[in-house]
Amino acid sequence: MQIPKIDAKRMMKDPVHGYVPMTDAEYRLVQLPLFMRLHRVRQNSMAYLTYPGALASRFEHVVGAMFVGSKIATQVLAEMTPADFEALFPGLDAGRDVGLLIKSTRLACLFHDVGHGPFSHASEDIMASATPGAEIREAESVLGPEPAIHEYFSYKLIQTDGVGAVLERENPVLAEAAASLLVENPASPMARENGAGFGVFRKIVSGQLDADRADYLARDSLMAGVAYGRIDFDRIVNNMAAVPDRQGRYELAVHHRALGAVEEMLEARYKMYRWVYRHHSVGAADMLVEDAIKHMVDNGVLDKDLLHWKSFETGHGSDDHVLDTLMREWGREQEKYANYRGLWDRRHFPVSLLKHPADYSEFAKQAIELTKRNMADSAIVTKILKFTSSPDIEKHMTDALSSLGEPLHNAYTLIKFGGSMPYKPIDPSDTIWLYTDDDGSARLHELTKQSAYANYISEEWRHHPSMHIACIVPGLCKDEVTHDMKAAVKDAAVRAIFG
Repeated sequence: MQIPKIDAKRMMKDPVHGYVPMTDAEYRLVQLPLFMRLHRVRQNSMAYLTYPGALASRFEHVVGAMFVGSKIATQVLAEMTPADFEALFPGLDAGRDVGLLIKSTRLACLFHDVGHGPFSHASEDIMASATPGAEIREAESVLGPEPAIHEYFSYKLIQTDGVGAVLERENPVLAEAAASLLVENPASPMARENGAGFGVFRKIVSGQLDADRADYLARDSLMAGVAYGRIDFDRIVNNMAAVPDRQGRYELAVHHRALGAVEEMLEARYKMYRWVYRHHSVGAADMLVEDAIKHMVDNGVLDKDLLHWKSFETGHGSDDHVLDTLMREWGREQEKYANYRGLWDRRHFPVSLLKHPADYSEFAKQAIELTKRNMADSAIVTKILKFTSSPDIEKHMTDALSSLGEPLHNAYTLIKFGGSMPYKPIDPSDTIWLYTDDDGSARLHELTKQSAYANYISEEWRHHPSMHIACIVPGLCKDEVTHDMKAAVKDAAVRAIFG
């Protein structure tokens, strides 16, 4: 199919992708306060306390995702025949609307993370609790059950008057088309009329091999100084296509010749989660900043409206604002905010109680010994999940610590179970499709049917521990907390969870 040249004469220099072309409309959009705010929202929250170079912002990431998404959309459209386009987009005109699809994909990628709150995922649950019920119901209607609230905020922000005023000059339906690529159940008549095509292009924005992951793996590995996320994504992009099965249902698929690069991407994602995103110190910092935000909201020193998309639209709700507020309150009431000092004074950083795989095995053994039940791993995980989601978690830990002497009986503990995130081929929205065309007609293959290595990576990921336990002992710096102290607090956590 003939691909029109996008008039993108503006350029932005990026450390990952080099020069990123931007249209005049895109360039005007990133000048708005809602995008300027992203310069002050860290891509990986407090990970810089563990990896000092991990200072990339959400702004850099969304621009990078736009660049990658544009490449994927262009490739997929170039591979389409007129019959494919007609089947996917019966309400659009191939000669007129190909450019609209590329531009809307670029915009959806640009906006996909604009709804993130301070410290990115660390504020996600708090943003949800501060969102009015009517908006939660709207989020569920467009995103499905248990929606990620930042995705809903992104969907709302792309439809604001300020954004509309910029895009109106480009194309009156551009904002509507881009917004429809951000949600599962768009209300747009255009998206509904062209549901099959929008469904395929939505996976460019959010899917197993999407522009988001391609950018953050490359960007985060570069900034953290590790090699895990550096993959040959161009190999994947250059082999992408919208491929129908025998019933005429289309999937975003990758030619089998790029299987090695797909396996490499899954391995990179696993290793980045294991060694960077879920490093025990990164997990401790994320738990601490999440708890600090909640504490300030509960005590009225941080307005919960600051965590709403309408505040984001005006440029408010940044990491800097939250951290400055926290430090100010600590200066006023040091005892009340002492637990959070480690966020700006590394000497008082939480002590991780589970660091190595052997620590997790020992924790499970202690649970079995305490309960006298030789539980399966899944049963232990279920028990931990129930505990960490309980509103009484703090009370249970306080009771378990009460029998310990000074200063451990007042230890401040942080416990969170992140849950494993393996590739899940049984979920239709989370499937990687390969295709072959050896006999002249395309045939779709689910990834694990073609790759024993992909199965191995998924199994390894499924069994990698995802629990973080950390503690702060009043009056002591982290280096003064002894091995015996850590063991005692860990024992208390086992009693609290499994007792």
